[in-house]
Amino acid sequence: MNKELINVEVNLYYIKSDFNSIVLRLCKKLTEKRVLIKLNDDEEMQNLDKFLWTKEKDSFLPHKTFLEKQYDKDKLVLFYGDSPKSLDIEKFEIMLVSPNVKIKKLVSLKKFFLFSNTSFDKKIYESICSKLKNKVNTFKCFYEYDLFKWKLVSN
Repeated sequence: MNKELINVEVNLYYIKSDFNSIVLRLCKKLTEKRVLIKLNDDEEMQNLDKFLWTKEKDSFLPHKTFLEKQYDKDKLVLFYGDSPKSLDIEKFEIMLVSPNVKIKKLVSLKKFFLFSNTSFDKKIYESICSKLKNKVNTFKCFYEYDLFKWKLVSN
């Protein structure tokens, strides 16, 4: 058992909605938390960056990319690839992971939101559960049955 990860919560979401729209909605609710968003590559990061600045005409979601200078007041940072040295990951609480990213290991954060564009598959879900059950404190899985409406998958 990996004692470093025992207090980690992992939430897996099978999504139908656009990932960028989900990020916008979720991050508005997490404004007091320090959040990292792991993306697949520079193109995906630039697309989300632009989306967060321009999607809503009357407001925007303040954020930075890992390529910009970070300050303690910065609460939302986009990045891709392995954890860049410019990011002090221990200062963050939550990581959102794009459906286009394959996770090899979990870093020491409190909570992860993993997203998948694939349809819910019971066998894959059970496989993920068995891999995580001795490594994380809490694992929850949700599927989107209608746009932005979720159901918890019971174990």
